[in-house]
Amino acid sequence: MSSHSGEDDNLAELVEHFGSRLLHVFSYFFFSVEFKKDEKFLEESMKNPGPDVIQALRIGTIQTACLITTLLAIRDIHEFFQTGKKRHDDIKASDLGYKESLEFLTADELKRINKEIMHSTINAVKNYDASWDIQELASKCVFQSLHFLNWMKTNYPSNKHLKVFAAVIKHTTLIEIILTYAKKVNASKAS
Repeated sequence: MSSHSGEDDNLAELVEHFGSRLLHVFSYFFFSVEFKKDEKFLEESMKNPGPDVIQALRIGTIQTACLITTLLAIRDIHEFFQTGKKRHDDIKASDLGYKESLEFLTADELKRINKEIMHSTINAVKNYDASWDIQELASKCVFQSLHFLNWMKTNYPSNKHLKVFAAVIKHTTLIEIILTYAKKVNASKAS
């Protein structure tokens, strides 16, 4: 782990890319918060289209896009943490010096995302209305990602890798802010 400025810039870019993908994991959560008031409307409009069908289609399309974005980000981060198989242009945690696997999806979860989200398959058609345990998948992803970011803080100290360290702090802080916000949202739902 050299302290060379050019290398630090490149590694900081990798951390920024990782952090951006990690933020996408929260897309569906943010949709749920933003459009909470429209849940019942959306459900009813899809069953019995009425004069507000365009509004229902707009909200439904945004909902689906946020769900897909979340699932793709989860899959991407899972693959970022895989060891072993790597194409020449893949970005992996190992490129940043982290050598252990932090994979978090089960084989079935990964297969389902691949079959139902990544590709047009019979499985996707048969399971079109099946629900996803987004909270479980996102929680596993965020837990492993925070573990990785904490490792980065330790292994890329600010006195040697200022840009990398700053990117790590930025994304760790953003995730912690989102998690605090999510706790508040969940607490308000419970009361």
